[in-house]
Amino acid sequence: MKVRSAIEIADRLVGWKMLDDASDVLQRCLVQHPAHPQLLQRLGRIRLAQGRPQEAAPLLEQALAHHRMMAETRGD
Repeated sequence: MKVRSAIEIADRLVGWKMLDDASDVLQRCLVQHPAHPQLLQRLGRIRLAQGRPQEAAPLLEQALAHHRMMAETRGD
């Protein structure tokens, strides 16, 4: 599944309060794109909404680390 499609589907499912299904979509896409920051960030936010902050924290940290690395590469 393409990242953009996974994000759009997951966002729609979150809007419908179908957090488990949204999580499944993102996790399947992360198998093919394991370090994709948008996937990690969205999954982290879903984990927070599910009341699972201990699982959310590492996902959000990975997304932030990738963002910082890319900013350094670009010279931001």
